[in-house]
Amino acid sequence: MASLDHVALLVRSAEKSAAACAAAGYAAGPAEDFPGEGTREVYVGAGGALLLLMEAIGPGPYANALAKRGPGLHHIAVHVASVAAYVEGLAGSGWLLHPASLHTLAHRKTAYLARPGLHALIEVQESAPKPAADRFVSEVLVAGEPGHQRLLDALGVPGLRLAGQDGPALVIGGKRVAVASL
Repeated sequence: MASLDHVALLVRSAEKSAAACAAAGYAAGPAEDFPGEGTREVYVGAGGALLLLMEAIGPGPYANALAKRGPGLHHIAVHVASVAAYVEGLAGSGWLLHPASLHTLAHRKTAYLARPGLHALIEVQESAPKPAADRFVSEVLVAGEPGHQRLLDALGVPGLRLAGQDGPALVIGGKRVAVASL
């Protein structure tokens, strides 16, 4: 069983997006720079299943993603008891192991899953899950093609589903929040 850890949005300004979240009544943490990753990051929320605002501040994969696709959903991180067993269990489901996983599996027990046409990476982390009752983000609606719901179902993450015509969104405190508004 997998559980949601965080939902990462690539934004033009982490601090401006955090201020907008704070104005909406959501607790935003401090901005932290990670020059090695090329990001400035702010976590929003309390408990588990947090929102992560990521701003590209240097060259690298995040700057490339922002230039190619613009702001929006970047990745969904999930907790699992064993990355190896989880990834092996997804064999034949249609998920593809991102090449960066060759490095991250060896150093951080983290793997990345991707699927063309599904507009988010899945970051799989080996760690203890947080209780579902403490989730800040309770649902994640991902843009993709109609047949992609079976891919999301294969992940076994409660609250992860395909977005409808209204586009990608998060459910926070029972309220649907469009990703584009963040």
